[in-house]
Amino acid sequence: MAMIDHQMMGSREKPSPKNATPLYVVDDISSAQRRFSAMGFEMFDTSDNDRVGMRAGESRILLMDETKAQRALPPEVMASLKHGPALFVWVDSIDETRSRIADPVIAEMVTGYGTWELFVESRIGLIIFAEKLTKGETSNFWLS
Repeated sequence: MAMIDHQMMGSREKPSPKNATPLYVVDDISSAQRRFSAMGFEMFDTSDNDRVGMRAGESRILLMDETKAQRALPPEVMASLKHGPALFVWVDSIDETRSRIADPVIAEMVTGYGTWELFVESRIGLIIFAEKLTKGETSNFWLS
């Protein structure tokens, strides 16, 4: 997870993620799905046509085709995704999360499927913090 600057936080509470799921960018999504299915994983609905969800028990992973990732994600994050999975973390508030992390934000976006995503480069790799937005708050554009 991203480094927390405890001095900056003072008496504020630590961020409280809802859950975290690794996101793997793969060159062949069908082959990756078959491999995980053979290991006992089942697909689940992600509400995102670009990401395939797989689960086994309480474990979940997200798979994304590299071509779709290049189209759907900010260009600044693609190099990080070549080195391993990103950690996709659901949070209640992107604004609160941003104020509590010390690692650099390299990009952010509001998605067409209703999330506000903050891309953070941490010592462990890329972390994507995501907040679910209401219908009126969503649009398909990059934030500046």
